[in-house]
Amino acid sequence: MSRTRASLCSMALLGLLVLASLTEQVVLVAAAVVVVQGLIAAAPSPPDERGRAQGGPRFWPALLAGLVAVVLTTWPGLLVGSEGLRAGREGLVSNGIIAGIVPAVAVAVLVSLVAQMLRRDGRPRLVITTGHAVTLGVFAALAASWISASRAAAGAEVVIVGAVGVAAALLVWSLPLDRIVCASLSLAAGGAAAAGATVVFDGITTVLFGVVVGMAAAIFAVLGQVLGRAWSQGRTHASQGWGFPGALAVALPAPIIHVCGQLVGLPFL
Repeated sequence: MSRTRASLCSMALLGLLVLASLTEQVVLVAAAVVVVQGLIAAAPSPPDERGRAQGGPRFWPALLAGLVAVVLTTWPGLLVGSEGLRAGREGLVSNGIIAGIVPAVAVAVLVSLVAQMLRRDGRPRLVITTGHAVTLGVFAALAASWISASRAAAGAEVVIVGAVGVAAALLVWSLPLDRIVCASLSLAAGGAAAAGATVVFDGITTVLFGVVVGMAAAIFAVLGQVLGRAWSQGRTHASQGWGFPGALAVALPAPIIHVCGQLVGLPFL
């Protein structure tokens, strides 16, 4: 049941992203991404080898890192220096999500260290808990790739094609089948569904583009849910047991969809 709930959570988040992208308002897409990041930041503490919670601060380091990525992706001009400076010229080339992830990860590390310094419990498992917080920050930052995907040449179309591929893959992954068989079917379903979504667009995207985006996104969506459920082990009947895996299945495919969005219009796609 937890796989089904996680998949339904992912579909709800994907629907929110699609509706936001259709408005062509990047701020609304950013708001939808923040919802995904909030679920990632609220991830439970993964259990140790004895099944006990690791503890340690995680929420604020992850959420702040995600918000930094959202701000820099939504307003990439913040990365551009004064006119005429070298920083300004390079910022025009390397702005948005690519440059925004690096500051976001830096924020995750710094805030995690400060949060550890403020602990009053003797700081048990310091390295492990810091690693957990930074990892969640990276996951949250990756979700901001949906914003840059929505700003591509065919922004809304790219988001829809990617979201349909991810949703189809996760729907098939929820079936009670052998995992290898189910993973293969999920991959095929993601490519087929995304290819079908391209048919409704007037030549902006092609069927081959849909297959590439759908299959690539499907791999990382399934991986995200598997990773999220392993992280939330022992909490399969709590909201953290399906909310975090559902959000992670949306965040991990986002960079792939961003990259594919930059390829729209190439002769072979």
